[in-house]
Amino acid sequence: MFQCRMCSENPFVQMFAEGQHKDKPGKKKRKDQENRKPGKAASRRDDTAFNPRSEEEMAQFVQEWEQYVHPRARDFFANDAALHEVLMQLAKGIDRHSDPVLGPAKTCVYWFGDVTKGDLQAAIRMVKPGEEQESVTFVNRLLAFVFATDDSFEQLMKLPQDPFKMSCGDQLCVHLAHVAMPE
Repeated sequence: MFQCRMCSENPFVQMFAEGQHKDKPGKKKRKDQENRKPGKAASRRDDTAFNPRSEEEMAQFVQEWEQYVHPRARDFFANDAALHEVLMQLAKGIDRHSDPVLGPAKTCVYWFGDVTKGDLQAAIRMVKPGEEQESVTFVNRLLAFVFATDDSFEQLMKLPQDPFKMSCGDQLCVHLAHVAMPE
């Protein structure tokens, strides 16, 4: 598992993909949707259980996260406002009672934002620094990039530039502690 700067567990090792995924994020999809690839495990996420945060709650949530942001993420984003905007986008897709960074390691944290078409991976659209066009970024890779320790990040960067596999087996879970580390 990966290790964030405040956890003693090893939550992620390698994450942030430089490439773009071939699928574009679409609107939320039900687990029984027919365009799901055969053989893909359905998510245990209950689509009806989403309790969104208010703007004020999201701002407070992001403010709490900001103290754990790794310096590499601060260096990557053009300024604090750009980082804050991405963190707000992440907070918007997570239930108000869940926290993928500071929440209990045994509990899945489900993504309720955009997902890629076909393989149903948690994703956001963002304009990366130095680029002009929006690209698709996997949420679990982004969270690892922003919060993982150097050791965890180095291990994760050895993996293919696909979404990270989750140790809980649910690809709509975005809890950092559930990122499967390479063996």
